[in-house]
Parts: sequence; structure tokens; C-alpha cells
Amino acid sequence: MKKPFILIISFVLIICVIVLSKYYEFKSQKEIIDKFNLSYEKFLDKEILGTDITTVINKAVDDNENQVVKKDEKGKYIQDDEKSVYIEVKITEAKDKPIYNMESLYSGGMAEFAHYYGQEKFISTKVEYNSLGKVKYILFEQVLN
Repeated sequence: MKKPFILIISFVLIICVIVLSKYYEFKSQKEIIDKFNLSYEKFLDKEILGTDITTVINKAVDDNENQVVKKDEKGKYIQDDEKSVYIEVKITEAKDKPIYNMESLYSGGMAEFAHYYGQEKFISTKVEYNSLGKVKYILFEQVLN
């Protein structure tokens, strides 16, 4: 009589430990994702300056490098659904090529971008999240007065 009771209790305890372990793993992963997203979401849905755009692009490049996101033959980060972050900036006053990707701005020199557009206002118009809930794409557009 004691043996089946001990087996049932052991089985229940093992299930509880597994469930609690998965819960804490999920909670920990969610906290990491929330912290990651907060570093980008603080720039969303409000007017920011071009200098803030340089901060966001530098952060995205750093995050992509830390996550070892691969690049294609043109030096653009290959977007995936787990690790990559991609930023585009739409310069409304530019007629020939209004949308610039973060790699072209970064390689062209963030100081030069900040010099010309540092005091211009931008706003995020599009944000996408990957399957894990992490920010994967942001489009900033220049706000014309």
C-alpha cells in the first residue's frame, strides 16, 4: 500500500518541478525580451531628433554584432526571425532615394548623418516584432514642419 502511494507522490512532485522549471524559464526569457524591447521602444511613437536616430542605429548594429547576425555580399545584415534588428530611415526631403537602411547610414558615417539631420525631427511609423516578441524592424520618417 505504501509503495503505490510513494510512486504517485513522486510522480506528482516530478511534474510540479518540471512545470515550475518551465515557468521560471519562460519568465526569465520574457524579462530579457522586455528589457531588449524597452531599449528600442523608448524611441517609438514620439518625435525624436536625428541624434536619437544615430543612437538607435548604433544600438542595432551593436546588437546584431553581439548576436552574430550574418551579412550578405553587400554588407547588409541578413534578417532572421530570432536575432536581427533592422532600422530604416525615410528622409522626406530626399527625392532620389528617400529610404536609407541602417548599414548605409552607419558605413557612411553617423557623424555626417548627425551633422545634416541631427536637429531634424523623426517619428517611428512602422514597427515589427519577431515570433519571440522582440523588435525586429523599425521605420523612422522625417517630420516636415
